Amino acid sequence: MVLRDQEILSLCQARDQRAIAALAEKYGAYCHTVAHNILGDHPDAEECVNDAYLAVWNGVPNAPPRSLLAYLAKVTRNIALKRLEHNQAQKRGDRFYLLLDELAEVLPGEDSVEDAVAQRELMEAINDFLKTKTDRGERQLFLRRYFWGDSIGELTVLFRHSESKVKSQLFRTRQRLRGYLEERGLLG
Repeated sequence: MVLRDQEILSLCQARDQRAIAALAEKYGAYCHTVAHNILGDHPDAEECVNDAYLAVWNGVPNAPPRSLLAYLAKVTRNIALKRLEHNQAQKRGDRFYLLLDELAEVLPGEDSVEDAVAQRELMEAINDFLKTKTDRGERQLFLRRYFWGDSIGELTVLFRHSESKVKSQLFRTRQRLRGYLEERGLLG
């Protein structure tokens, strides 16, 4: 029997190890996809997902999230990105960095974002930009590509669009994001 999110959160708050099994049963496949999209390696993805379960189990007693799936996915993504950075330092795969290259023309370089405050302001501006998108599909396409790391091929199937349409929609959204950030003085 698959537990509801509130039941899983209660198990986490009670420090009951069954919460980890419940997370795996309900959200394991989704989290594995998120980690694998970033890392491109099943064993590394599986290890990141297991680390995410433990992080959620340890973190929920302090502050239960509003959306368990979103919280778990974000934790999984952050752990996978840290693993990718570690792997990159060891000269292994760079699949996810190709996605960031697509956004490089829009986002300021590392030198212009000098501290955590500027980075937070940029993240808030991107979130605000996405909230302005009245076309839910445009927002979802952008998030699936740049947050979850879905490939163009996966997006064509998911959104039932041609490859050229997916690419052009992403390009137009990046251009609008660039304009949005320029208006707010976050790009030079």
